[in-house]
Amino acid sequence: MSLDERIALTLYDRMFKVISGEPDSGMASAFESANTTFVMAQRGLVLNAADYRNPWSPGNTDGSIQAAFNIASLVDEIPAVSHMYAPTGRSVSDVYSKMVNTVHVTEPPPSPEIQHQRDELNKVLVEQVKDDEGRTVERPTALADNEQRAFNNYQDAYMAYVGQWAAAQADENLKRVWPIVGAQALQRPRRAFADWGAAGRDQIRSTKAQLATLNEGQVARAFADAQFRLQAFELVNVLQETFFRTTIAPSDWAGADASTWPTFSFSESTLNNSFSSEATSWGASAQVNVGLWSFGGGVSSSDSRVSMSADTTDIGLSFKWRICPIYRKWMDASLFKLPNWDLGSLSGAGGISGGADPLMPLIPQALVIVRDVHVTANWSHQDSERIDSAISGSASVGYGPFAVAGNYSHSSTSDKFNAHRTGQGFEIPDIQLLGFVCTKVPPCPPK
Repeated sequence: MSLDERIALTLYDRMFKVISGEPDSGMASAFESANTTFVMAQRGLVLNAADYRNPWSPGNTDGSIQAAFNIASLVDEIPAVSHMYAPTGRSVSDVYSKMVNTVHVTEPPPSPEIQHQRDELNKVLVEQVKDDEGRTVERPTALADNEQRAFNNYQDAYMAYVGQWAAAQADENLKRVWPIVGAQALQRPRRAFADWGAAGRDQIRSTKAQLATLNEGQVARAFADAQFRLQAFELVNVLQETFFRTTIAPSDWAGADASTWPTFSFSESTLNNSFSSEATSWGASAQVNVGLWSFGGGVSSSDSRVSMSADTTDIGLSFKWRICPIYRKWMDASLFKLPNWDLGSLSGAGGISGGADPLMPLIPQALVIVRDVHVTANWSHQDSERIDSAISGSASVGYGPFAVAGNYSHSSTSDKFNAHRTGQGFEIPDIQLLGFVCTKVPPCPPK
């Protein structure tokens, strides 16, 4: 296997290990691995952080409505079913809103007793209030909001811990001391897990489980509630484009301070020699066997690829990264599992999910973002010239899954970015979206 392939596949597998979770921690995984998949772009989407800072929210009415729109748009594309990120051209908000608003329910209405039970359970999770314009909107209760915040903290702490574990497995020196270092590192997610429990984890989980049972007896009401929730989170930007307010955690993910971000680094000597089936599948789609350097194209294809020169040695890579959860409070994912509903011909033969050509088989659940990428080596003359050309030119250039030069993605501007030359290679300070952790949508509508 070529050095180019080993670099690219090692990157995928290192990230996949963190997303999958460390098997012996005794802690609940941050993601349900059976219902989760990781899709990584052939080349990262570089983001202009200013486009996403200070978004408008009900608690931040002086914030930017355009930033809120940009965030919603960034995470709205539905990926194809593949380990390599390839947008389908459809959006989560469009498919979900059509599903909710055009549903046909085939069951009798619930009894008053069942409806009363459901209304009481819902009071644990959401409350209806008036906004500044006098409209009735829905928001989480204080209990539900605190529980969500505590889960976010646990998720962040757990993934940071697993990141340390994954790094230790690839370094013999760190691996030897992991029994000591790991025990100390595990204290932070354990405290966060305890705090999550104190914030109402079991009560919220029990309430949702009871609601799921009651929903099966009143599908029409569940969809009616979903329609109300959808309307409550609908906003309009200055260009009169409608969208549904979506958030990314932590709130400062697009901020300038990355001091708390975990760092991944490895050298040529610590690259993997064997790889997961997921990494191999991604590598085949991304054509990494042809070479790390890519020119033209975009996130799912390139015009041409070139291997590194055999004279380039001592490759080193480091970057800061985070896995940032996506929250769509306007979506009720429990609808996908309900019986007794259909969409007529709207969803086509593939349905929402489960068929040969489904509308929404995956929903992005978290961003995998990196920044401050540093690549070093003893470069051959040929590869050194490629770096100089990428930095000084206007073409779209990639090195493995990292974008080295090109246009900012999902930006209203035509600004370009370029890596910076260093004494031993190059660095890319901008935020890059390398891929998504996605939830697999269960087969629906029901047959």
